Amino acid sequence: QQKIALARALLTSPVLMLLDEPTTGLDPRSKKDVQAFIERIRDAHDSSILLCTHDMGEAEELCDRVGIMVDGRILAIEEPDGLKRRFVGEANGRAPTLEETFMAATGYSVEEASAEGE
Repeated sequence: QQKIALARALLTSPVLMLLDEPTTGLDPRSKKDVQAFIERIRDAHDSSILLCTHDMGEAEELCDRVGIMVDGRILAIEEPDGLKRRFVGEANGRAPTLEETFMAATGYSVEEASAEGE
C-alpha cells in the first residue's frame, strides 16, 4: 500500500516532493525499488525533494544536502561530505559514515549509543 501511495503521488510530475520516511517498513528489495523510483522521478522532472528520514544511508544516497536536527532545531545543513569533514574529520584512516557524523554532531559517539542499548 505504501509503495502504491508513493507511486500515485509521484505520477503527477512534481517539482517539489515532501517525503516523510518513504521507505520505513519496506523489505530491502522494495526499499531499493522505491529509492530508485524517487531518483528517476527527481531526475526526469528536475524535482526538489525534502526528505525526512532516520535512515542515514538513505539520506546519503538520495540527498544533495542533509540537515541535522536536534530537539526540533536545525543544527547544520550541507552536503554529506561537508558534514562529515565538519563534525568528524577522518575516522581511523577512513571516511566516516553519515551515522557517525550525526552522532558526533549531536554529542554522542556510535560506541556510546551502542553501550546505552546494552
